[in-house]
Amino acid sequence: MKRKEYLLNELFTGTFWGPDRQMIASVAYDSREIELDDAFVCIKGENQDGHFYINQAINKGAKTIIGTDSERLHTYAGAFPHISFVSVNDSRSALARLSSVVCGSPSDSLYTIGVTGTNGKTTVSSFTHSLLNGLSFRTGCLGTAGIWDDKQKTEFKQSVPTTPEAPDIHRALEYFCNRKMKAAVIETTSIALDQKRLDTIHFDVAVHTNLTPEHLEYHQTMEAYKQAKIKLFQQSSQAVINADDPLMADELIENFPGPLLTYGISQCADIQASNIETTREGTSFDMDAFGVKYHVSAPVFGRYNVLNLLAAIGACHQVGFSIEEILTVIQNIRKPEGRFQLVEKDVPYQILLDYAHTPDALSHVLEAVHHIPHQKLIVMITGIGLRDPKKRPLMAEVIEGEADEIIVSVDQPGHASRQEVVDDVCRGFKQPSSAHIHRKLHREEGIHHALDLAESGDLVLLTGIGFGGYQVIGDEKVPYSELEVIDQYFNQVSLSKKLV
Repeated sequence: MKRKEYLLNELFTGTFWGPDRQMIASVAYDSREIELDDAFVCIKGENQDGHFYINQAINKGAKTIIGTDSERLHTYAGAFPHISFVSVNDSRSALARLSSVVCGSPSDSLYTIGVTGTNGKTTVSSFTHSLLNGLSFRTGCLGTAGIWDDKQKTEFKQSVPTTPEAPDIHRALEYFCNRKMKAAVIETTSIALDQKRLDTIHFDVAVHTNLTPEHLEYHQTMEAYKQAKIKLFQQSSQAVINADDPLMADELIENFPGPLLTYGISQCADIQASNIETTREGTSFDMDAFGVKYHVSAPVFGRYNVLNLLAAIGACHQVGFSIEEILTVIQNIRKPEGRFQLVEKDVPYQILLDYAHTPDALSHVLEAVHHIPHQKLIVMITGIGLRDPKKRPLMAEVIEGEADEIIVSVDQPGHASRQEVVDDVCRGFKQPSSAHIHRKLHREEGIHHALDLAESGDLVLLTGIGFGGYQVIGDEKVPYSELEVIDQYFNQVSLSKKLV
């Protein structure tokens, strides 16, 4: 681990106690991760206050402590005169700034593309990442699908599922720089923007996918949610905007000061798709880009993924590639895990996985699966224990009348009652006691029941937050693998056949 001496009053505005210079090796906000000469930034969260862990950080080797509780910091400074203490107005801004500085301000050396929106962030990020690498513009990617370099998924640990905390972001960007990469695509959530994890990054391109109700348990209002996302465009040079989005597009187009391009299907846009046709192999459509017409065939499914592809094409164009160049690598696009993912099993029916966990996303994936030939459609939907309860019945309203069999289960229960979550979802059905609606309190149980119902020619669609590597149960992140759950089912079926 490299160490470097820093003059602290050049990094921060605030009140200082102890030595004005310190060696800093790395930055952490979790005292359990502190190593010798690390800086510890005290963050006040919903359930924890980092100021209560200063002693643990010092015992593990921290020499620089940054926080907002001046009184507590002053008290510690008297007991530990060899340690530097800094009181700042905003710990999260300090965490972002120090993380960037200690890693050598890596975002300044990379072409940065931020992708925000309620749905489609992961897919647009993945499409953009693979298109740019196909164009030999070596690019990394950070988001729900993990942290990828230009070739493969890395071993970087992510602090949160989508946009990591600032130290993780800048360590990944530093890794990209050390590999002589040119760009980074960063999936950018409203919460990450609100919590200032990306404060020090000036993005070259900001991409907007859409805005629908989500994360209201955090933001409280749709206006606060929208304004959090708009922050990305306030720290970006160029923009790519979904003209079809009724809740956010007009405001972005009217107020964005730099070069922007729009994309869409329903509304007039700089890059616009029409005559969309879906087959088993993918989707073909006509594309008008800045007045020039193209016919495009791509290995994506559904109208919503055509929009996601247009967003990625727009991002690559803003980077500097021509439409003609981008279209030469369309067949190389990488779809992220769990997004319209077909599970290959030796069974006479199809199994499809999709991350859809909002009403809007669910409606889009249902529209896409109806283009795939099948007998019965069996769909599992979920309510999310950690998210806004008002959204749960909307999932039922979307699926009602769209599937032959419906399984209702639970994702990320947290401390919520599983039964209450399922009941909340089922309140959205006009006939919740119908025989084709099956309630299963555990995701694993719901998946197995969906597969039990499947017969030859059927399509089983498993939606919800099945990817990410864990389920939040209580306060714990319990390891979870969707593919392992499916494998377990078929192993049990195979074993039962042998026993007969």
